[in-house]
Amino acid sequence: MELKHIESLLEKYEEGQTSLQEEAQLKHYFSTETVAPHLEVYRSLFTYFVSDKQHSSQKLLYTSRSTSVQHRWFASAAVVAIMFSVFMMFTPKDEFTKLSNEEQLAYNETLKAFDLISNYMHKATAQLNTLNIISNSFEKGQQNVVFLEEFNNSTNKIFKIKKLN
Repeated sequence: MELKHIESLLEKYEEGQTSLQEEAQLKHYFSTETVAPHLEVYRSLFTYFVSDKQHSSQKLLYTSRSTSVQHRWFASAAVVAIMFSVFMMFTPKDEFTKLSNEEQLAYNETLKAFDLISNYMHKATAQLNTLNIISNSFEKGQQNVVFLEEFNNSTNKIFKIKKLN
């Protein structure tokens, strides 16, 4: 009677329809010494779970943070930029007209410096565009060489010309 019950539980287990209590019955049955010979193949499955619970690892698990120093600096710079933007949005424009001569001079010099930086950035971008055009030309030339090699191989096959190395 018990063997038929275990076999029916195994069928339910293979279909994934056993409850936790029924699985506990199966684990208990396969942990005993008397297991039917034709069910011996299931013993390793159920005794594995029992023996696995007894093992514990003494190693400490270390989690590594994948944030680099550069990432932290970028995040900090982003926060500063956002705070400055919010400050500039909510600061009345009248306060800028109340600047002293020194402050106005410093403000104008800063604008000149930003304009100079902007001009150099535009010049560098133009040079990069030129390099990009040259790079594209080399890629097209490389594709044409590959096409010519394929054409040459096809021609050699048609006329059965052996390659000279």
